[in-house]
Amino acid sequence: MNGNKEGTYFGLSTPLGRSATATIRISGYKSKGVLNKITAGKLKNPKHKNTSVFDIYNKNNDLIDNVLITFFEAPNSYTGEDLVEIHTHGNPVIIDMVYDTLFELGLRLAEPGEFTRTAYLNDKIDLIQAESILSLINSNTKEGVGLSLNNVSGSLSKKIKKMRSNIISTLGFVEYELDISETDNQRETITQAHKNIKNLLLETSELISTAKYARIKTIGAQIVIYGKPNAGKSTLFNSLLNYDRSIVTDIKGTTRDTIEEISTVGNHSVVFIDTAGIRTTEDPIEKLGVKRTQEKVSTADLSIHMVTSVPKKSKLKPKNNITVLNKIDLLEKSELNKVKNNKNLVCVSAKNKMGIRLLLKRINKELDLKTQNKTTNQITSPRQEQSLKNAQNELQRALECKEDNLEIIAHHLTGAIKAFDILMGRTSPDDVLEGVFSNFCVGK
Repeated sequence: MNGNKEGTYFGLSTPLGRSATATIRISGYKSKGVLNKITAGKLKNPKHKNTSVFDIYNKNNDLIDNVLITFFEAPNSYTGEDLVEIHTHGNPVIIDMVYDTLFELGLRLAEPGEFTRTAYLNDKIDLIQAESILSLINSNTKEGVGLSLNNVSGSLSKKIKKMRSNIISTLGFVEYELDISETDNQRETITQAHKNIKNLLLETSELISTAKYARIKTIGAQIVIYGKPNAGKSTLFNSLLNYDRSIVTDIKGTTRDTIEEISTVGNHSVVFIDTAGIRTTEDPIEKLGVKRTQEKVSTADLSIHMVTSVPKKSKLKPKNNITVLNKIDLLEKSELNKVKNNKNLVCVSAKNKMGIRLLLKRINKELDLKTQNKTTNQITSPRQEQSLKNAQNELQRALECKEDNLEIIAHHLTGAIKAFDILMGRTSPDDVLEGVFSNFCVGK
């Protein structure tokens, strides 16, 4: 994606399909001229933030639609350029006619995320805010929307700028000490530098720790169901979703790949993942399925270990795991009473949907615990997390400078500043920007 492309571009900012209304955005220096032409000269000099109703026409002066037009004058627009929003009736035929007319007037179709990328390039927003806009669009929970809005408003950016400023301040007095080269004062400077770096490391670590909380709130929690073949994983998967999504048979190894489906548990958006049964096999396809299962379990926010007999205490899984004893409908009453008192197990009959409500309640409780982070500012992308980890590494190395060499401390502080610059998009290379904005829709 080339953010410096010349010309005026447009895109549909509402979803494709039939609807009451649709919104087409236009951004660039031709925006005013386009309005004049499509309104047959009735809108020559639009005023900033003015919204009016007009008939719009094609080049043959045929009526396209009666629309609502809003004009935003540069630089006081979303993109920093002249920006137009045309609100048409939501018929795809009408949208196509508007598209054809705009193409004929020399406009081009926007690339994915080009409106937001232009806003970033024109210093209307920083890269953190740009990513937060994407997070806001894709958030699956009320909390996720609130978190994203907080970041779009610049709250996280303000925090990051303050941390960067503190690093620059620390670097400043370290470099001053190097310039005056008075060895007697170096001990005091190093002590103060280490104190500042420790505080910065605490703030950086706190932000990094928010990544998993924010991801669960915005995208949803990954919940993997795993166990041996024929433990009832696919049946449980279907029962949790309340419809038959996975194929269920008595044949071992029926599920050979992961199957994912979005659902809701309490206030949480979740992605349930059915997996291949874990066993030793010579089947190359099943082997790949087992490997993928193990990978999913290792990265899951929560995992459900399906068993058909009570595991030994030594085999019980860690806190990130819920052990589910399935097929309790086949147990004798005395055995059932015994296992029901085991607090380490959730007892179900996936086939008969017994205990499903109890399991969902347990899942909701576990996710509540995982999202209890009350920190105001939370990072919302893997890129932000990696940039902060890079800064953390530089700060840690500056703190652990055994020879107390001010030049080495200054070197690592400079590295930390660069990591923060990349985090905010001050020095982000094109491939990083491509990765961020290519995930947007055309009209954003």
